[in-house]
Amino acid sequence: MNKQKLFSALKRIGGTVMLPLAMYLAMMWLCYSNGKMYYGTVKMWRTLIVDIGVSLTCALGIGLQFKNGRFDFSGGAIMLLSAIISGNIAVRAGNNLPLMFALCILCCTALSLLVGLFYVYARVPIIITTIGFALLYESITCLIFDGTGINIISNMKLRVFSTFPMALLPMGLSIAIYAIYSYLTTTGRQSALLANNQQSAVNIGVSETKNVLISYVFSGILFGLATILWIGKSMHNASYTSMSTVGELFSNILPVFIGLMVARFCGDTIGTIVGSITLCLLSYALRAVFSSNLGSAISSICMGVFILLINVASAQGRNLLKQIGRLVSGNIKKA
Repeated sequence: MNKQKLFSALKRIGGTVMLPLAMYLAMMWLCYSNGKMYYGTVKMWRTLIVDIGVSLTCALGIGLQFKNGRFDFSGGAIMLLSAIISGNIAVRAGNNLPLMFALCILCCTALSLLVGLFYVYARVPIIITTIGFALLYESITCLIFDGTGINIISNMKLRVFSTFPMALLPMGLSIAIYAIYSYLTTTGRQSALLANNQQSAVNIGVSETKNVLISYVFSGILFGLATILWIGKSMHNASYTSMSTVGELFSNILPVFIGLMVARFCGDTIGTIVGSITLCLLSYALRAVFSSNLGSAISSICMGVFILLINVASAQGRNLLKQIGRLVSGNIKKA
C-alpha cells in the first residue's frame, strides 16, 4: 500500500511539473544556441515573475467564469476602464499607491457585478451580455480624462506592484481567492453542475442567480488584482477600436486550458499556475531570440500549435498512459 501511495504521489508530481520543466529545457537550449546566455538567470526570473503574475491573475479571472460554463468577453474592458479611473485618480491624489490598489479592486468588482446583474435580471444570453458590456466600457474609456488613457511607466511610486518582489503580493492573493472560491464556498463547488448542465442544476435546487452574482464578485476581485499588476507594465490607451480589449484578455485563457488538462494531477488551481509558467517561458524565450514583433507573432503561432498538440495528447494518449501506469504499478506490486 505504501508503494502504491508513493507511486501515486510521484505520478501526480511528475504530471504537474512535466510541461513547465520540458518547456524550460527546450527554451534554454534555443536561447543558448542563439547566444542568449542570460536565460535561466535570477535576472530573467525577476522579469518573468511579473509576466507570470499578469497571465495568471487574468487566467484565474477568466477561468472562474469558464468553470461555471460562462464565456466572459468583458474582462479586458473592465480592466482597462478600471486602470484608467484608478491610475488617474491616484496620480491626482499625489501618487497615492494604497488608493490606487483599493480603487482597482473596487472598480473591477463593481463593473463585473454590473455585468452579472444585467445577465440575471435582463435574461439576455451571456455572450451577448458580455460583448455588449465590453463595447460599453470601451466607449467610456474614450470619454473620461479626455481619452488620454493612463501611463505610469515612469512613476515608480505607483508601478511598484509591476516589479519584483511586490508583484508576488497580488499574485499570491489571486491564487488564495480563487482557491477559497473553488474549494471553500458552496457556489464554487456547484460550478461543475452548472457547467455540465445548467437547467438540470437549477432543477435540483442550485440557485443560478446566487451563483452568477457571487461568481462575478470573485472574478471582479481577481480582475482587480490583475489590473494592479498590469497597469504599470506599459502605457494603456483608451479603446478607440471596438472589441480591442477582447484579444488581449483572451490571450491569457490558454493557461486555463492547460490547467484543465493537468487538473487530474494537481487540481485546476495549480494547473492554471503551471499553464501560466509554461506559456510565459515560451513567450519570453521567443522574444529574446527574435525581434519584439516577430517574437510575439511566432509566440502566438507556437502557443496555438502547442495547445493543439497538448489537446491531442490529452485525448488520444490517455489510454497509452493508463497502460503504462498499470505496467509500472504491476511491477511495483511484484517487487
